[in-house]
Amino acid sequence: SSIRSSTIRALLAGYSSLSVPQILHPLSKSFTHQVLPSSLGMPVRNRDSFAVHAKGIFSVFDTFRMVPESMYEDTERNVVVIHARMEGILANNRGWWESECVMFVRLSEDGRKVEGIWEFVDSLKAVEMRRKFAP
Repeated sequence: SSIRSSTIRALLAGYSSLSVPQILHPLSKSFTHQVLPSSLGMPVRNRDSFAVHAKGIFSVFDTFRMVPESMYEDTERNVVVIHARMEGILANNRGWWESECVMFVRLSEDGRKVEGIWEFVDSLKAVEMRRKFAP
């Protein structure tokens, strides 16, 4: 639906904004976020801990974009699957960063809020980010 599409656009714009208030705007009060695969050892985050996580990640970048390569919508389950390229310029003249992810985004019944994100990331890039650029 156009409401779901608008919510997904707001979520992607939030990532690209490097603004914690903007990325939190489309998230429900009961929002959860999990980075997968679980072998990375990342905790499941609620809305508040996701805000802290986002602030840390955002601090590493001067610019950042989450660019959808493809999207699939399961209207019965209110889930949108996004394959996205993540790209940006690292702060402090540390150059270009590029990675990719697949996100399963669960929306509220009315499609207006993001209830949860399961984000499968490029494990090699995630480990490199944590090692080299930990905020």
